[in-house]
Amino acid sequence: MRLQLPFFIVPLYFLTTAVNLAFADIQSKHTKLNFSQRALTSDANPANTALVVKKDDAHVMTGGMINGTASLEYGNLDELFDAYNKLSGDFEASEPPPGTPTNPIEQPDLIDWDKIFEQYPDLEARLGIIKDQVVSLASLFALIATEGYGKAELGLEAPFLVSTNIYGGSILFSASYTGYSKAQGILEQIQFDAEQAKNELMRIPDFDETDGIQELDLSAGLKMFYNPQNKGIKLIVTNDSLLLVKSARISKISLSYSRAQFENDYGTLYWGVKPTFYNIGMTNLGVRIGDLEDAEAIFDDIKNGDYRYQNGFDVDFGVSFSSNNYLIAGHLKNAFESDYSFPKIDRRRFNSPYVLQQLDKNEHFTLERQLTLQTALFSEDHKWSFSMEVDANPIHDPMLDEFQWLNFTAGYAADSWWLPSARVGFSRNLAGSELAYLNAGLTFMKFINLDIASTLDTVEIDKQDYMRGLSISLGVQFDY
Repeated sequence: MRLQLPFFIVPLYFLTTAVNLAFADIQSKHTKLNFSQRALTSDANPANTALVVKKDDAHVMTGGMINGTASLEYGNLDELFDAYNKLSGDFEASEPPPGTPTNPIEQPDLIDWDKIFEQYPDLEARLGIIKDQVVSLASLFALIATEGYGKAELGLEAPFLVSTNIYGGSILFSASYTGYSKAQGILEQIQFDAEQAKNELMRIPDFDETDGIQELDLSAGLKMFYNPQNKGIKLIVTNDSLLLVKSARISKISLSYSRAQFENDYGTLYWGVKPTFYNIGMTNLGVRIGDLEDAEAIFDDIKNGDYRYQNGFDVDFGVSFSSNNYLIAGHLKNAFESDYSFPKIDRRRFNSPYVLQQLDKNEHFTLERQLTLQTALFSEDHKWSFSMEVDANPIHDPMLDEFQWLNFTAGYAADSWWLPSARVGFSRNLAGSELAYLNAGLTFMKFINLDIASTLDTVEIDKQDYMRGLSISLGVQFDY
């Protein structure tokens, strides 16, 4: 069967590269297989493949796996997309719609300025109300800037053990696909000048009914249209804040080699190397908040975006020192740190230096170097395992979210076909979102893996409560 293996792998690889999906990055470390299964996955420490093969435990299948993962994560902001849509009612469009200066009585959804000015005719009171609204708007800005995002992930991996004895070591072939997507806000700060706003409002009594509609600059990008004829008021925010949606499709194939280097009374030292070829497609879409009609639809439309595809190459290195009852290991990922770029967003619609700077920042992605340290304890029969992994440094994913995972996993591996293997764990991002996940998994009939991970925090979306983060993995493993 090994002679037929490449004919099975090649079409699988082209299938994964052709999948027309755009989801997002939540690291699949949330869903944890047991140690032996994990050692054979596509993102594992390459040194651990030879270790698992040499142990040759009865409950371990070392032929291959096919695993699929789907994940979602949202910021801690109730009604995320409604917040964007409400903001858009107060923002000036890139090209103001016809009638804006001639029909100022049409009020935004958030602020009924006619009623406010009828209730508070005094100038100082009017200024206070404007200041309160600016503070409210700025507070919503700050909340969206830190928590206003939606993310998703869809992944497929297929590692296969090609040989267990070639030049004294083992070769593992892996093909994987991960789709990434994220919606987030890039928000230009509002710095309100109350004195300037007061001076502009003091001009209102001087206007005559025949003067036509007047435009008042209240600072911080706030423009007020005033109609002397009917005393109509409309406030518009002239601000370059935008909703940015990005997506990336990462397909990779790797061929890792691992072997035992030497053995003594304390254990055996293994090393491994994994060269990886990347094919990465990236697209993005930036829409000024004033141009938004349906924020959630923009998140969906990215699936039809034009992807820029680039090829890259990188190498992982790994070492493991293991005895029958313990393991200490290190894994250096992306030693070369290859660079990739999103398509350039049209800058002609934006004037804010801050927004332009953030657009530049979000158009580049580097597969950053990261060191992961691992330790594990095993029972004498290797049915029980307790493992810990920690990333020694934080890095960024293609959506530029920072992550540095700490993972604990305990598992029981059964020998029988009818008794399932089980595992539970805890994962926490030590950087970025700092979210924590609880995870649990079962292996049925020795070859079907089901793992689920969830945060304890919830978020309200479309008036329904959902977990802030949820990840599900389903796969099969087999020998040949």
